[in-house]
Amino acid sequence: MRILFLNHNVIGRGSFLRCLPLADELHQRGHEVVLVTTADSIQSGWKEENRSGVKVWVTPRWGKIGSHDGGYALVDILSRLGLLRHSWDLVHAFEHRPNVTIPGHLLHLSGIPLVSDWSDWWTKGGITTSRRRFKWVDRLEGSWIEEGTRKHSDAVTVVSQTLYERAIGVGVPPDRLFQIPSGCDHRRITPLDQQECRRRLGLPSGCPIVCFSGFAFWDFAFLLDAYRWVLDSFPETRFIVIGSDKEGQIESLCQARLGERAGQVHQLGVFHPDEISLPLSAADIHLLPLPDNLVNRARWPIKFGDYLCSGRPMVACRVGDAVEWLPRFNAGLVSSPDPEDMAARICELLSDETLRRECGARARELACGPLSWGSLAERFLEVYEKCLGNRTR
Repeated sequence: MRILFLNHNVIGRGSFLRCLPLADELHQRGHEVVLVTTADSIQSGWKEENRSGVKVWVTPRWGKIGSHDGGYALVDILSRLGLLRHSWDLVHAFEHRPNVTIPGHLLHLSGIPLVSDWSDWWTKGGITTSRRRFKWVDRLEGSWIEEGTRKHSDAVTVVSQTLYERAIGVGVPPDRLFQIPSGCDHRRITPLDQQECRRRLGLPSGCPIVCFSGFAFWDFAFLLDAYRWVLDSFPETRFIVIGSDKEGQIESLCQARLGERAGQVHQLGVFHPDEISLPLSAADIHLLPLPDNLVNRARWPIKFGDYLCSGRPMVACRVGDAVEWLPRFNAGLVSSPDPEDMAARICELLSDETLRRECGARARELACGPLSWGSLAERFLEVYEKCLGNRTR
């Protein structure tokens, strides 16, 4: 098959990290995959990269990060209309943004099977609702685009039971709906020697280190409150942050929540996906804060898979589907969605080196086993083959 992946995100972020490892697995099975994504710096035209055989086509960007990252800008949409001139066997559209929806559905109208992927709850109380100046805009986007596009696709893939139920509620037939989580890119992310990683990053070698990774910092204040409780029992603990916050609130939040201890938070910045093993392996424990809200119940954080791949234990709040894998495989500890309880689970792991080692080993086994992208790719292929079969009837 020649498959087109449409991704609204900036290259290297968000659902791009759901697309790329899946595309890689499909390529290894003999399929040609072209992944279209958005540039992370200003560029006037298209660029092409080759990621281990996967063609990554990067569309133009006319402004800096933060100016048009969401797939709504005209340059993001119009630049992709040229995709209609190419021949595709199937299109997989990741999320509902216009730079995905418009080319995806135009190709669908020409007779090409369309699969729509749903991995976040955006409107109607979701991620973008509070950003909309007018409520009617949020309702319109929710009903017509986020929900409407799924009803007109040949198949819909969702990451969680919450999104599965939403899809059923808006009229997606169960026989066109498939729940498939995000996987673990265990070949790209591997456990490295902890002390060597700390040396290379300039981190202290003899103290506990906890870690948070990502580009969405909605729950960072919650996490800092948990960290403050940890410092009461383990005052030498350092906190490393991988990624970046485009709102630039990390320093102010650290100062407000931690005061004079804010200096124990190390902002390591953004790492290329092929280099993320370095900072992840420097940590003793990875943290997944999940206050109980609609957004967190619906999502499957990409970082969950990255954490498992690193062979380090995780502490996560019991919210959403992903976390339920931890107690099933003894790959980490689960807390209630409360900073104090999360801190107690972190301290439990910090107090027990044997438990940390055992949970880390099981996390790696889970990453290389049932949650590997290799295992999940077979499920996606079943969806694609069903769509192609329906189109030829």
